[in-house]
Amino acid sequence: MMKKRLLSMALAAVMVICCTLTPMLAFAKSSTPVWDKYSKLGSHKVSTFTFKVSGNDFTYKVWYPSDIKKMKKTPVVLYCNGTSSNYIKTPEVVKFMKKTASHGFVCLTNTDENTGMGESMNAGLNALIRSNGNKKSIFYKKLNVNNVGISGHSQGASCCINLASKGNFENRTRFKAIYACSLPTVELEKSPFQNCPYDASLVNIPTLMISGTGATDNAFVSPLKTSMRPAFAKIQSEVVMARIKDVEHPETFMKSYPYMIAWFQYKLCGNKSAKKAFVGKSPEIRRNKKMRDYKRKIYCKPTAITALTGASGAFKVQWKTVSKAEGYEIQYSTNKKFPSKSKKSVKVSKKVTAKTVKNLKSGATYYVRVRTYRTSYGAKSYSAWSKTQAVNTK
Repeated sequence: MMKKRLLSMALAAVMVICCTLTPMLAFAKSSTPVWDKYSKLGSHKVSTFTFKVSGNDFTYKVWYPSDIKKMKKTPVVLYCNGTSSNYIKTPEVVKFMKKTASHGFVCLTNTDENTGMGESMNAGLNALIRSNGNKKSIFYKKLNVNNVGISGHSQGASCCINLASKGNFENRTRFKAIYACSLPTVELEKSPFQNCPYDASLVNIPTLMISGTGATDNAFVSPLKTSMRPAFAKIQSEVVMARIKDVEHPETFMKSYPYMIAWFQYKLCGNKSAKKAFVGKSPEIRRNKKMRDYKRKIYCKPTAITALTGASGAFKVQWKTVSKAEGYEIQYSTNKKFPSKSKKSVKVSKKVTAKTVKNLKSGATYYVRVRTYRTSYGAKSYSAWSKTQAVNTK
């Protein structure tokens, strides 16, 4: 009898503990809520249709919220195919296009397997723009054709860069954000194999770049050193960069698209919750165990030296004011290559446009350059350096 009573008491204690722990386990907060949200379908049911445009033989497909007539003007998202890929040959494209549309976007892609230079996607966007002005179209006055996001994988990432580059297309000013997945190296895209060169320095809209750490991206298509970092440095806007762990090139888009949707929610829709994935002291993409190599910059316009004069054991440098600069950094060295052992720097506030640097060697030649900087959430972003000028101290 005593044994039964003790057993009953033990079972009761276990039940109390389980009932206490269950709510804690059930309501534990996810460390990646943005990723989790955009991994799933959104609140909108999705409809589709296909069409052709004059001037090429490609088929275009659109995914859009079925209740678009009840919605306000809807942002547009383009998806540019990678080499030898399209939504028919690669069914995974259909999955993430449907999910993107379910979160409130009108999405467009086509069957072009060589999208790199951007012509076919520009033609498709023109067709949507015409639909937006056509009273018989379901899209009549429902598309925000001046609020367009561009996404693409591999060669399609090059397409994004080319679509948004200054001087390439009349629609360039309509594009407000880019998601470039596994952007290939410039050398690879210039090769006869691809034949779609790009210049990231011609882009001035916010860009998210993600590639994989698998061998196909890391060593060949989209290496950190020869693709990601150079493009990151050249793009003249806010840029976020990260890599997804242990993922090979063919799978990088399907493994990372939740952050693409979040990026467009942030940049095209002003979604503050989505913004937390990319911006802040500890953004989600940085904490996400799937990701590594997070880096973010905000664009700083460079300055130029306007005057540089020598003095006794000193020099005075003046530069052009840059309106959005938080401050300026002056760097000088007796070696024009600015090696780490001999270069020195001085930072001054945005209110200063001239500085006398003292306590230098007399009768020496100094090489001088200046750059701007801005700070966001404790991290500094710097502009490119001004042209280096030489000055002789007295």
